[in-house]
Amino acid sequence: MDKIEKKQENMKNDTTGDTKVFHIITKEDIQNERKKQAIKKENNGNKINVQGRNENSPKKDVRDQAQVKKTVKDDDLDIPKFLEKPKYNNYQEKNNNKNLNNYKANLEKNKSNTAPVKTTGNANVQNVKVQSNKKPQSQIKNNQSATQKVAVIEQPKQIVKTETNYEQKDEKKSTKKVLVILLVLIIIALVATIVSTVFGTITMTSNKIISGVKVNNIELSKLTKEEAYDKLEQSLNNSQNNAIVVKRGDYTKTIYLDEIEGYFNTEQAINKAFNLGREGNLVQNNYKTIGTFITKNNINSEFSYNEELLEKKINEINLELPGVALDASYIIEGDKLIIKNGTEGLQIQRDKFKQNIINAYAGTEKTAEIPVEHTQRKEIDIEAIHKEIYKEAVNAYYTTNPRKVYKEEYGLDFAITIEEAKKIISENKEEYQIPLKKLEPQVKVSNLDNGAFPDILARFTTYYGTADVGRNANIALAAKSINSAVVMPGETFSFNNLIGECSTRTGYKESTIYMNGELSTGIGGGICQVSTTLYNAVLRSNLEIVERRNHSLGVTYVPAGQDAMVSIGSSDFKFKNNREYPVKVVAYVGTGSITCEIQGLKQDVEYEVKLESKMIEKTDAKYKVETYKVLYLNGKEVSRTWLSKDTYKQH
Repeated sequence: MDKIEKKQENMKNDTTGDTKVFHIITKEDIQNERKKQAIKKENNGNKINVQGRNENSPKKDVRDQAQVKKTVKDDDLDIPKFLEKPKYNNYQEKNNNKNLNNYKANLEKNKSNTAPVKTTGNANVQNVKVQSNKKPQSQIKNNQSATQKVAVIEQPKQIVKTETNYEQKDEKKSTKKVLVILLVLIIIALVATIVSTVFGTITMTSNKIISGVKVNNIELSKLTKEEAYDKLEQSLNNSQNNAIVVKRGDYTKTIYLDEIEGYFNTEQAINKAFNLGREGNLVQNNYKTIGTFITKNNINSEFSYNEELLEKKINEINLELPGVALDASYIIEGDKLIIKNGTEGLQIQRDKFKQNIINAYAGTEKTAEIPVEHTQRKEIDIEAIHKEIYKEAVNAYYTTNPRKVYKEEYGLDFAITIEEAKKIISENKEEYQIPLKKLEPQVKVSNLDNGAFPDILARFTTYYGTADVGRNANIALAAKSINSAVVMPGETFSFNNLIGECSTRTGYKESTIYMNGELSTGIGGGICQVSTTLYNAVLRSNLEIVERRNHSLGVTYVPAGQDAMVSIGSSDFKFKNNREYPVKVVAYVGTGSITCEIQGLKQDVEYEVKLESKMIEKTDAKYKVETYKVLYLNGKEVSRTWLSKDTYKQH
């Protein structure tokens, strides 16, 4: 292989001038390139060294120029790298094929005008001699390779420059666009920060609840705490405004809030409502405020009620509701236990019903459905009833430090055995009766020693003649009935209740009595002197008089206006223990006298009580008297209280 062939081989294998840029070549690009190559050929034609001639030789061989021409077939072309098919879509691939065909056609058309060119992209390539078409095939191929090398090196050089300009321009545009976007975002962030700061400051300094806040679905937006409190109190805690209706079918019943002592903690709910949008930092508060305005926020106020009163109300509804099943029930009447048998039917679902009631009070719909279920009749549990009513007797006792009296308590039990009671209820009846008995305490308060009632608060005595034996007996029997009676603080004493039946069967005798303003005889004459004596002792103990009536005719044992007439079944004498310690009534009879004492415990301040009665009117038929209670402390009058105005017939 000669030197030219080696150089051509080296040029073929040299890739230093190759470029990796792919570009679609149009027909116009090819024509422009060929014009450039033709100009280069003309300028460099004299510099080509043909068959070893020196480029400085003054003569040019015409035959050398003829050798420039050569014929290149399409089949012998190696497609330059910049014409290789990249991976495009169908449309781009179609255009690439069209450009390639145009390129081949131009080469075929101008193959007769092929001239030697000087390579400019590779320093290792030197001037070569172009042979005619009669050269060997290997040399033709080498020439083709050299020609192709020129195309690969020379043509993309200008294309790369064009691509770089476009990329630089696109890069500048992209950079400018990014800067604009960043600037806009910064401006938006600054505006948002300023607005957020102003908005948060306004919210924090405001004394009103933010927008979108409700309590129990009651709108509180833009209200102060005081305004919100008034609104909630009127809506939730006003019994007339917050009444609910429970219903099932045609049955309805209204339940007012105060009937179950219902109460909504509106103050706590208002504090929660006011703190919305104020508890976190500025960003958190703004987020909460905006979120509340959009999505709303409903706060449920805490609700409390009296469980016992609600159960009582449900029991009332259970008795009134049509078709409801009734459990066995019982009542105590005197010395009998009356049991009513149960029935089958509907039964209220209590837990669910309670929740419906609570939801109705807390909600805007003030109605509650009564949920029920069907149930069979329940058997009477006589043992459970016995446990409920059974009560042991408790003895009376007192303590001295602190000084306090505990009254006796009577017990209660079946008067028959449990087995006998079971036999009674085994019959299918609507009602059963079980006999009861009281269990007596061993120690009653009336039996307590003087340590329980250390002080005599007042004592009063009246006198009578002893000639009337029946009257003497009646006074003694009545005094015995009220003796040792203890009245606990707040309790009311009834004279007639202690006397009981006033008849010969209970030991009372016939004696002189007042009847319809006239002297007469009757059973129990003389007991009014006992009630009158007690009345005067009670007044002087500064106890509260509840019921008292004067005689139709004046009596001889006390001044007019200071008597107390009793008649079993019609007129009674009652007083109330308005002191802080129990009082004990002590009554005893002497020869021709009856004395009543009120025993108890003196208070830090004790008044001396005196009675003053005066006649305010008098005629031949009658007269009227007014009576006052006068209180003295350390010998000085401190109060005067009107007691009564009484009218008497003249004897």
